[in-house]
Amino acid sequence: MRSKVDTFLKFCEYFVTIRLLTFVWRLCLRRGFQWCGGANTWAVVTGSTDGIGLEYARQLAGKGYNLLLISRNPNKLSKVKEDIEFKYMCSVRVLALDFSRSDIYDTIEEEFKRLDQMNQEIHVLVNNVGIVYPNERPEYMTKIPNLSKFIESIINVNINACTRLTALVLPRMVAKGRGAIINLSSASALYPIPLLSLYSATKVYIDYFSRALHEEYKSKGIVIQCVIPCYVSTNMSYNMDTNLFVPSPPVYVNSALKTVGKESRTAGYFPHRLVSYLYYWGAVWSEILGINFLSKFNYFRLKTIRNRINTKQETKETLGLTQAEEVVAVDMDLTSE
Repeated sequence: MRSKVDTFLKFCEYFVTIRLLTFVWRLCLRRGFQWCGGANTWAVVTGSTDGIGLEYARQLAGKGYNLLLISRNPNKLSKVKEDIEFKYMCSVRVLALDFSRSDIYDTIEEEFKRLDQMNQEIHVLVNNVGIVYPNERPEYMTKIPNLSKFIESIINVNINACTRLTALVLPRMVAKGRGAIINLSSASALYPIPLLSLYSATKVYIDYFSRALHEEYKSKGIVIQCVIPCYVSTNMSYNMDTNLFVPSPPVYVNSALKTVGKESRTAGYFPHRLVSYLYYWGAVWSEILGINFLSKFNYFRLKTIRNRINTKQETKETLGLTQAEEVVAVDMDLTSE
């Protein structure tokens, strides 16, 4: 029995050593992506008016790229365009389109053709746009409001948008023999997430799609990267307080951009890499023991969050709070458990 334990510990030692050496080689010694920002090169960013998408836009502008920003809200797009053009002295074009619709891609292709006609090159695509559940709250699938419409929307936004834009941009990059496509997935893709089942499943698609496509096109000079963040302090995560494991968008994106060309699949940020390892080993032991304890843990955690949100909502309804009164109630902690 002792010999088996020693063998297992030795295996773990070798595994950790190999992983550390691989990590050092990829991030410290391997050559990264060659950014080519300039007057004739463009980066396309979706979901670019808030959070991670906005920060990708800003930092790519900082690398000298002109920007084509595609998001739903025209007012936000106009403000972002004005701010980035003023700060980074680059050209910014915007398209106000709703990715939950499937009839928008002719409009996007027409915009790409206009850039082609001006001898402009799309060198970077960031597929960031995505939605979670209504009001960003965990829910049982059958209790999601307007379920059929929501299923169509989350597939259109989280899957079709990435796939269709990649299909439009990739031939242009292949013709030039260079380019980078950065697809934003989520830590929800690392293991099934009950009460976010649809969202989790769409992010798995992004992961597999990106990794497979990278193998297809890396020999042609194209980098295709899947980014798998954990919590980042954005509207989608209720603007959580930042700490070591919950970075701000500028910190996260600055770190993630350094991995482009070095890792085809990345957590983007070292503390998130540690969390990903925990998920990985949790999945391994779940298979060994035949107990899906990560799914059970996530179900318990999200069920608790769901119940807390429902309790707060019921309290507000009981008190008959208006929206203005609700702000006061939150400040006075009337709506907390």
